[in-house]
Amino acid sequence: MSRNLKKIAIMIATVLLIVGSLPFMSLTTQAATAGNDKITIGTIKNTAAMPAVMAKDATDFSRNNINVDVKSFDSNKELNDAIANGDVNVAATDLVSYASLAKKNSTWKIVGTLPGYYGLVANKKYKKVKNLKGKTIAIDKKSGSKQYLKSILKKNKVKYSSVKVKQIDADSTRVDSLKSGDIDAAVLEDPSISNAKGNGAKVLNRQKTGKDNGQILIANKDFTKKNASSTQILVSVLNDEIKKINKMGGYGSAQAALRDFGISDKGAKYITDMNITFKKVHKVKKSNFKKAFKYAKSQKLFKGKISYKKYTLKVKGVK
Repeated sequence: MSRNLKKIAIMIATVLLIVGSLPFMSLTTQAATAGNDKITIGTIKNTAAMPAVMAKDATDFSRNNINVDVKSFDSNKELNDAIANGDVNVAATDLVSYASLAKKNSTWKIVGTLPGYYGLVANKKYKKVKNLKGKTIAIDKKSGSKQYLKSILKKNKVKYSSVKVKQIDADSTRVDSLKSGDIDAAVLEDPSISNAKGNGAKVLNRQKTGKDNGQILIANKDFTKKNASSTQILVSVLNDEIKKINKMGGYGSAQAALRDFGISDKGAKYITDMNITFKKVHKVKKSNFKKAFKYAKSQKLFKGKISYKKYTLKVKGVK
């Protein structure tokens, strides 16, 4: 082989080597962008947590190549402590609780909405909201439950000052206190609403299940920046679980999650008989954001400028 032919052969081999390595280089770059850090989702035991718990129980996260753990807490206080301590990097919460968190920790941002709703449940002898004047109602003053209670009392022309409000952090403890007669009514979320109903309590009011009621998915901005693709996959999996709920017309597909939350047999019957449809994860409406933050500010849970842009995170697929 002549010297010129050898040079040409070497050049061709070099080009082929470079071209052949391009797919591998591309995959390496994509993997670096996706990030492989473990996602730890913090939740309380409510409807907003259902998609994540369902996905964990069905191993849907791992089948979509993301490493996810779900930690369920009894109260917003416990969840907020876990967020502050760095024990979780993603969480299911509500807008009011988030506002109190955002006051201290600006690295956490809103990803989008989650399904969920509040209900006002009372001892069965109270037939109407108006019957609760002078009675004791349990709530969590630092969550959206107080905002909901004030709203529903106003609609029924009952002054907030005319009821006795008792701080009880956990929904499960409120259900027990209602059953024992220590309180007359409580603001709860499902499956605790259904658990209370299973104990003989009466649901006086419940938010419309298909509406945006303030439950949200939040995430640590620094974590999502390093794990952008994993965050997108996470949202996609949560939406798949919401589709399962909608396809069944209710909680029939969430039996394992209900057991995880310790719902009673009677409570499970009530909740699985419900006919509901939830929206997929989508952007929080500015009007809902501002309303919750203004309320939080009035309760001294938040201070500073109310900025939708500052406290929301852009995630591909969340529209």
